[in-house]
Amino acid sequence: MKALTLALLLSLPLTQVAPPKPLRQPTTPVSKRANGGRWYLAASGHAVYCYGPVMTVPRPNGELQRVVTFCRDGSAVVPLFDTDSAKPEPKEGKSKEIPVYKPRPVL
Repeated sequence: MKALTLALLLSLPLTQVAPPKPLRQPTTPVSKRANGGRWYLAASGHAVYCYGPVMTVPRPNGELQRVVTFCRDGSAVVPLFDTDSAKPEPKEGKSKEIPVYKPRPVL
């Protein structure tokens, strides 16, 4: 009986089955979310979390507009809030001028 079992085991083919290779995932800016992103203030007044770069694109009227790309909500391009037009006017009376150094006369 032992001889028969041994003969049966030795007659079996000795091939190893390799596990299937995992499928490659495409590498796009949206798929690289693990690297992190940044919060931005959109032109609509909402905060958006985006992974892509900030770009400057032309508007239909010819002006330039800053946009951020590849956001978490699925948007490819989101216009950013224009901080230049939102800056307050400087107050009259107090100036932030740097004082000029005037050396003292030597006696």
